[in-house]
Amino acid sequence: MPSSVGRVHTPIDMRSLPMSARHSSVIAAFDRLPVGGVLELASDNDHKALRADLVMRRPMEFLWDARNMGSQRWVIRIERVDASVEDLEHFLTRCAPFANVSREVIARVVQVATERNYRAGETIFDEGEQWDYLGFVRSGRVVFTLLSRDGKMQTLLERFPGDAVNETPVFDGGSTVYRCEAMADSNLVLIPRDEVLRACRQDPELALSFLVASSQARRRSISTIADLSFAHVLQRVAKWLLNYTGPGEGLTPGLLGVERLSQAQIAAAAGTVRDMAARALIRLRDSGAVELERGRVKKLDRAILESFVNNIEGTAV
Repeated sequence: MPSSVGRVHTPIDMRSLPMSARHSSVIAAFDRLPVGGVLELASDNDHKALRADLVMRRPMEFLWDARNMGSQRWVIRIERVDASVEDLEHFLTRCAPFANVSREVIARVVQVATERNYRAGETIFDEGEQWDYLGFVRSGRVVFTLLSRDGKMQTLLERFPGDAVNETPVFDGGSTVYRCEAMADSNLVLIPRDEVLRACRQDPELALSFLVASSQARRRSISTIADLSFAHVLQRVAKWLLNYTGPGEGLTPGLLGVERLSQAQIAAAAGTVRDMAARALIRLRDSGAVELERGRVKKLDRAILESFVNNIEGTAV
């Protein structure tokens, strides 16, 4: 992780906090940080919902670096940054791979980088394309998906501001390994592949950061394979919906516009078909885990969803 030597450093053990107090406790601690200060969270999960909450409440004010250390141990580093500086050079320093890279290297990257806007639903690139850029989400949100020959879709990952896009082809020279689509109106910073490779040769910190990112991607892949192999559809749907649960106990409004997700999108995220996802949603509704309105998720109960993820609640769908 980026160095925090000489900075205000506040450790928080998320596992010791009541579920309903986690988001508010972290946001309050974050607001007390000076620019450059760091929160380091110890947790048993990646807290995607917390990140989504921060994106809405404190946009462009933080650098997020979450790492899976194995055996349900996560270390999440949240650094407060100066949101008033909006130039491209400062944006890149907020992206985890560039956090400790020399200013000279970043300045040269900025000279060749470009920006492009994408509308919600627009394809950024398809699986199997030759897309010779490393992208960083500057605003908005994008999603990675795979499409089978029979039309079945699998959602792999969502990416938020500061996250990288298309790392694998940049380093192995091959084609894109997934389809990338804007989930919301988005702006991406595009860095040519040759410039990324040159910068990595010039600054070992950048190369090391991408090695760490590659290792984390492998851990995610193994986790996804395990879910698809061993977890039933009900568990997978519940696990995906956990990413959209807000703070508080009981049924609470979902984050990031979960109510706009179609059943087909939820099915893609859970690696199943729409009918199976619909059955799972009905089961979750009947148990009080979600509130549906015209088939769309409106509210969620984190505790009940977690009981399904942990296979405590009843039989499989």
